[in-house]
Amino acid sequence: MISMKPFLDAFSEMDHHYIDQHQVTERYLDHSLSARERTAFESHLVDCQECTDRVLLAEMFHARQPNGVPARPRTGLVLRLKPWQIAALVLTAALVLAAFVVPVFLR
Repeated sequence: MISMKPFLDAFSEMDHHYIDQHQVTERYLDHSLSARERTAFESHLVDCQECTDRVLLAEMFHARQPNGVPARPRTGLVLRLKPWQIAALVLTAALVLAAFVVPVFLR
């Protein structure tokens, strides 16, 4: 019997079509990817800001239990981000905060 479980062969590359088709982000957060898929997805995350943002957003939602109580924090992804990606996230947060704070002081 042939397994229907998605796989990544040695000649294919993790791309957005594969990620969407096989629900890789959700399976990554649930720790249900094969070692090969996990490695390929993490390699893809290093260079793909869109997927990194997707995982960070999904982690925020997965971190909450049904009763609204935060579950244990997951910090693993932040440790795998490149310094420029962390700097970009911090800069974006600072710009958003400044957009709300600066007008208050200019009145």
